[in-house]
Amino acid sequence: MAKREEILEVLNDLLKLDDVLACMVAKKGLEGIVPSNIKVKNVDLWVLLVKTTDRLFDLIEQFYDYGNTRATFEIGTYVVITEPISRNNSLIVVIPPLANRGLLNLEIENTKRKIKKIIN
Repeated sequence: MAKREEILEVLNDLLKLDDVLACMVAKKGLEGIVPSNIKVKNVDLWVLLVKTTDRLFDLIEQFYDYGNTRATFEIGTYVVITEPISRNNSLIVVIPPLANRGLLNLEIENTKRKIKKIIN
């Protein structure tokens, strides 16, 4: 199985959680691997995410060597969690603001580790 398909499988597993509305492995410009069954179809959110994450990826790249492990921010009725996988790629997860973050943090961390293992 190719790396892209393996990563899609891991992302699809994360999407099975009720509170995970979307997830992807992306770089600046939100170019990357996105499952086709994401639950958020709001085009305005995706346009805003592209603009916001472009700036965020600049910060991640700048502070990556200092151990930047996570960036979380709210956009409207969504919470966006960004977990750097490498200097240029991150796991991005979109959840609702009232999601159970304790469980999600564990699942997101496990997903990040699986993806790093696939990439390396």
